[in-house]
Amino acid sequence: MFFNYANALTIIRLLLIPVYLYFFLTGEYVISGIFFSISGLTDFFDGYLARKYNMVTDFGRLLDPLADKLTIISILTVLIYMNLIPKVITITLLVREVIVLSGSATMYVTGRDIVMPSHLGKSSAFLLYLAIAASLLRIQYINLALFYIVIPINIISGIDYIKNAYKNIFFEDSGVKR
Repeated sequence: MFFNYANALTIIRLLLIPVYLYFFLTGEYVISGIFFSISGLTDFFDGYLARKYNMVTDFGRLLDPLADKLTIISILTVLIYMNLIPKVITITLLVREVIVLSGSATMYVTGRDIVMPSHLGKSSAFLLYLAIAASLLRIQYINLALFYIVIPINIISGIDYIKNAYKNIFFEDSGVKR
């Protein structure tokens, strides 16, 4: 089934991107932070619903990671633009997200199954959402502490993703797995 509650939440997350970006770029950081936090909650609940109530679909397996990456890439890009946190933090995180998005796109185009996020990757995403939300909500010092915690986790989970994608592309059966 294409349409279900889990997929609807993923679509809502995609639709929230221009909303929180608008408020962010107009200087309404708290409102932006609220919408970004709602986006983060939809990320949690869509996966929870999909697994708990057997709502996993091919559409959702493709759209959910895409929504995750577009959400994070969009907000990191404006954080760089607005210079609200040190650029080294945002660029490090942005590079990882672009690499994972590129890897997922390559796997999809080559007919491979998209690498599912590991527990480390999910933890990294959760901490990254918290750090970004804390930045948007102007919770100073906590946001930087969270970023410095998430950077090594984010890098390690990115390396783990690359390793798993490499194995999937070069060492798995060449049949289409979608």
